[in-house]
Amino acid sequence: MKEVSSVGRHEDSDIFLDDVSVSRHHGLFTRTASGRITVRDLNSLNGTYVNGARVEESVLRNGDEIQIGKFKLVFWSAS
Repeated sequence: MKEVSSVGRHEDSDIFLDDVSVSRHHGLFTRTASGRITVRDLNSLNGTYVNGARVEESVLRNGDEIQIGKFKLVFWSAS
């Protein structure tokens, strides 16, 4: 994973989710200096959810479920 990966409906997104429930520039996944991964919402229309709670930004832990539009992603890190 890059230090920062974009997620959205725009075809230039690092993680491209092709559905109208996803904003063009929906959010960012970021690796912090300590190696943690965060997800940050970019003021999307439908929001970003971690384990069912709407978040602006959240540190991710193994098994966390991230919902972006109609898509559900599960976070797993080897480290």
